[in-house]
Amino acid sequence: MGIIKRAGILYEKPRTGSQIMGLFTLCCYNRAMKNRPIAKNTLIALIILSLFSLPVFAESVTNLYKTVVPVSGQGSGERLRAMRVGLGKVLVKVTGNSQVLSKVNGADAFSNAERYVTEYGYISYQNLLADGTSSSPGIAMSLSFDESSINRLLRQYQLQIWPSDRPGLLVWIVIDDPVRGKRFVSDETMPNTVAALQELMDDRGAPLVLPLLDLQDRQAVSEDDVWNFNQVRLADASKRYNTQAWLALRLYQSATGHWRGARMLNLNGDGNLTSLVASNVSELMGKVVPEAIDSLASQYAYVANAVDEELFIQIENINDYQAFSQATTYIASLEVVHRLTVDYVDADRLGLRLFVEGEVPLLLDTLRRDKRMAELVNTSIPASETSSPEHGTSSPELEISSPELESVAPSVATSTSSTISRHRFRWGGQ
Repeated sequence: MGIIKRAGILYEKPRTGSQIMGLFTLCCYNRAMKNRPIAKNTLIALIILSLFSLPVFAESVTNLYKTVVPVSGQGSGERLRAMRVGLGKVLVKVTGNSQVLSKVNGADAFSNAERYVTEYGYISYQNLLADGTSSSPGIAMSLSFDESSINRLLRQYQLQIWPSDRPGLLVWIVIDDPVRGKRFVSDETMPNTVAALQELMDDRGAPLVLPLLDLQDRQAVSEDDVWNFNQVRLADASKRYNTQAWLALRLYQSATGHWRGARMLNLNGDGNLTSLVASNVSELMGKVVPEAIDSLASQYAYVANAVDEELFIQIENINDYQAFSQATTYIASLEVVHRLTVDYVDADRLGLRLFVEGEVPLLLDTLRRDKRMAELVNTSIPASETSSPEHGTSSPELEISSPELESVAPSVATSTSSTISRHRFRWGGQ
């Protein structure tokens, strides 16, 4: 279980609004006592805030530890096979690497895959990827795996981790129809193709963004622009979707009946072009998605470090319990953050010391992509503000850590306050 530590006292990691409210009150009470004239008003405000239960909002991909595996029956042998396949699919989804199974081939985890399963059941299932036509529904096993156990497995084998805060991939598709000519692929024009694409993306835990193809899109980019991979027009049209990655795909059916295509994947302005051939559209999509998602995930994934790196951030515009709760809960939920401590709450400023198990630039990129966080540039935080609080004069230090990480190999931060990277953000994105 994660802990909160202050002056040798251990607290349970806050999981409810009332617990976080208590910590926030403790910080602000200490701060208020330094200014007795305003202490009364501060405490009254905190009492009022404690009467409300406020929701916490987080942007992240869900169901990373769940998957579906088609089965031929409900026997014990088929069930164990499905659990092994399901474990592999979850590892691919969580790591963002379609080749991850080659790194754990023959691992004990797969011979005992059932120990990682927390829940399973049988559902009706239709394989949209078998071919381009519909078929009779079969059955599949719906599986849920234990998050903590999977995370320990990732660190045991030093596998990359793709955090759940994942950018969406915008996909533009144009097909050259011998009768209708070039046209955009959408739910209206080719619903089976879009459904197959969505299933492939869901299997990888990758958010799919489909263009609206409304008047604004069609004024910004045409079918020919996508077909010819006009990066300038595509980049301009993609801006409205607020994503750093887009994929352009063109496809057509040759005289031999095979489907041919090419795709351009653009990641942060760098385009990559690849040609493809398949027997049907679904198979072609099955070749496009794994390669594209592997490339996308590699931009944001990390391998857990043996030693944490320390980072200090000051968040401004923290004016009430709601902002305090949302900001601290969001940052503590990021996989790359091993643990954090609250250094101080002063006026509208919140000082957090983060212990990061991955690369600090990756964490900063994640924070910058969140619409609620606006980085304040050309500012600096004096080292004195990030030094350890003196007993009796500063806010109590509150520590939040992740239980599944401590059970593997607790990291030890070795940074000193003079070498800690410092950054300022404003909560609310204003």
